[in-house]
Amino acid sequence: MTRRPLAFLVPVAVTVSLSAAQVLAQQAPRAPRAAGSDRSAPDRRGGPPVIGCPSLANYRMLMRDGAAAAAAHLADPKADHLGCSALARTEFTGIVDKVTLGGQSYDCAGVRGTTACHWIAPGTIPETPAPAKR
Repeated sequence: MTRRPLAFLVPVAVTVSLSAAQVLAQQAPRAPRAAGSDRSAPDRRGGPPVIGCPSLANYRMLMRDGAAAAAAHLADPKADHLGCSALARTEFTGIVDKVTLGGQSYDCAGVRGTTACHWIAPGTIPETPAPAKR
């Protein structure tokens, strides 16, 4: 009688171990970042971080009370950041779009590791064109 349960347990054990190996092999997608870089830390080469948002409406809402209030809001881990973040100037690839809304101008800058541009204050980064996609 002991051979029958062992014959049943071997295929089950193999199936469970293969499933576990597949789960462990899967990793959540991550945005590419330079090793040891902290996006919220000031960049010595380019100045302080730049606040940017993928949505212009969210950028306007975040910046309503000024840059200092926006930076304090982003520093609070419990606050809703509206998809916005403080990025190092070296993360930007160049200005890809511009808009004027309500008499205020905004630039949308390309960000390394993503296809969405981030809305920022005009003149924050140099107006170098984003590299052409091949």
